[in-house]
Amino acid sequence: MPAGVRRLIAVKALPGAMPDASTRAPVARTRRALAVATVLACAALLSAGTQAAAQAPAGPRTLAIEGRVARVLDGDSLLVIVADNGVRGVRLAGIDAPEKGQPHADAARRALLEQLHERDVRVDVVKTDAFGRLVGRVFAANRDVGLAQLRHGLAWHFTRYDADLAPAVRRRYAHAERQAKLRGIGLWRDAAPVPPWEHRAAQRRGAASDRALQPDD
Repeated sequence: MPAGVRRLIAVKALPGAMPDASTRAPVARTRRALAVATVLACAALLSAGTQAAAQAPAGPRTLAIEGRVARVLDGDSLLVIVADNGVRGVRLAGIDAPEKGQPHADAARRALLEQLHERDVRVDVVKTDAFGRLVGRVFAANRDVGLAQLRHGLAWHFTRYDADLAPAVRRRYAHAERQAKLRGIGLWRDAAPVPPWEHRAAQRRGAASDRALQPDD
C-alpha cells in the first residue's frame, strides 16, 4: 500500500479527525441559528434607522398666504393687505431687529422698507402671536427677507423661537448672523450691541419700578 494512502487511513482513524453525523447536526443547527440571528439584527437596525428618520424634526407646519405690503413698521414687522382678510400685522419669524430708540433701529427699518415697499409678498405663517400678528417667514420675489436682514447685520437670530424654523433654516440664519459678526457690519460695528429682548426686558423693569413708586390714591 502506498505511503500516502496509509497516512490518509491513519488520519481518518484518529478520534475526532472526521466529524460523524452526531457532531455535524449540532454544528449545522448552530450555523443556522447564527444566520437567523444576524438577519434579525440587521432587520432591527434598519427598522430603527427608518423610525429615527421618520421621527426627525422636519420643522413647523406652515400656511402660505399672499398679500401686498401696506407698511413697514420696523426692522422685523410690517402690515400686509391680505385678500378677503383685510390688513394683518406680520412678524418676521426667526429674527429680532433693534427696537425703536436703540442704535441701528432706523437702519433696520429702512433696509426692510427697501426690500418690501408696496411689494407683493408670500408669508409662510407658523403661528399667531400674543398681539394677534401672523408670525412667519416673508418672501419677496422668492427672497427670504428675514435672512437678508441677518446678512446685512441688522437683526439678531432669535434663537429663543427656533421652533418656528425648520432645522435647515435655523442653520442658515445662524450662519448669516455669524458672518455679519465676523465682517463687523450693521449693528455688529458696535463693541457690545444690546439685543432687543434685553432692551424690552429693561423697559418692563423700569415701567414696573415707576408704578411701584407712584403714590396710592
